[in-house]
Amino acid sequence: MSRRLSGEATPAEVEELTLLLESSPQKQYLYSLLHSWFTDLPSTAPGQPAEDPDFEERLLRILNKPGEQKLPAENWNTTAVNAATVNPAAESITATRVFRKRILYITSVAASIIAIFFLTWSIYHKRSVTTKPLRPAPYEEVLAKAGTRTKLVLPDGTQVWLNSNSKLRYSNEFNRESREVGLEGEAYFDVAKDIQRPFIVHTSSLEIRVLGTSFTIKSYPQDETIEATLLKGTIEVRRKDNPNTARVILKPNEKLVFNKRTASSGRSSLTPDRGVIHSPSTLPDMAVNSIRKDIPDSDKVETAWMYNRLVFKGDNFMELAEKMQRWYNVRITIRDSSLNNYHFGGAFAGETVEEAFKALQLTSAFRYKINNNEIEIYAK
Repeated sequence: MSRRLSGEATPAEVEELTLLLESSPQKQYLYSLLHSWFTDLPSTAPGQPAEDPDFEERLLRILNKPGEQKLPAENWNTTAVNAATVNPAAESITATRVFRKRILYITSVAASIIAIFFLTWSIYHKRSVTTKPLRPAPYEEVLAKAGTRTKLVLPDGTQVWLNSNSKLRYSNEFNRESREVGLEGEAYFDVAKDIQRPFIVHTSSLEIRVLGTSFTIKSYPQDETIEATLLKGTIEVRRKDNPNTARVILKPNEKLVFNKRTASSGRSSLTPDRGVIHSPSTLPDMAVNSIRKDIPDSDKVETAWMYNRLVFKGDNFMELAEKMQRWYNVRITIRDSSLNNYHFGGAFAGETVEEAFKALQLTSAFRYKINNNEIEIYAK
């Protein structure tokens, strides 16, 4: 704005300022005030600085500042110039520079006054709307990108493994009065025990509360289900959208599966005694199943990813493709819906995505085409 008002702005800067003013009514109002301020100033002749000796004093008085003390002339470094050698063009350049400096100074002071006005109005307006002050909520966020897995240690000593395309979020005040985290994706938690402060994990639909234990949670936004699997210790699971729903206490080697689609219909299927009511027309929104405890964690679907193994058991093509997309950071498109009649079981460890599809072709008849990170699947 200063460069535009002083005539120093380039055409590109003028265009940029115009776009800025069009997108911001507040800045447009500020510029109109400044523009009218300068155009109303008295001037002696075109190109000559306006003379208003009291202007600076009045601005300082508005800002409630005392007048600036100027150094006496003898304290300044001066250079004697012979009147006979003075160049009129140099005088004009000097006057122009002085005028530009004055414009920039006045602009900055005026902008400060208006900025203070807008800030004061904004604070007053917010306080008049709500009596609760807005408090900053700084958070830490850890992301495991597609195709990668990440391990981290929280301030309380809890260890967390994040699976591919997963995100963990926690407050900077974590471990002071509470221990709460938010999860999007899949993670394994080995929670440090603290009886005074339970460890709470928030997903989109469930809240998992623990003291000291090991468990996994799978809560991807695009999945129809949320899974919580307990390996040791005890966890308590409840629905966030319906606090009156019975809480579920999981025992070791149990997995809770929450169906987001049926839950959105408002039907609850879990009773306080952990019994599941099966309706002929609907699936239960919560179900508790046992997982095998006679096999190592590296072979379990729920924990194999921690050992860099993608294990799948009974998945149809659509379900397996979703897992492979996260695992290999690719996009898979199934061009024939009949392929979803195929079901697969097995594990991938160090195979590339092409090696994985060649292995799947040994058990099922399909074709695939790979173009960089895009993979298309066709029926044979």
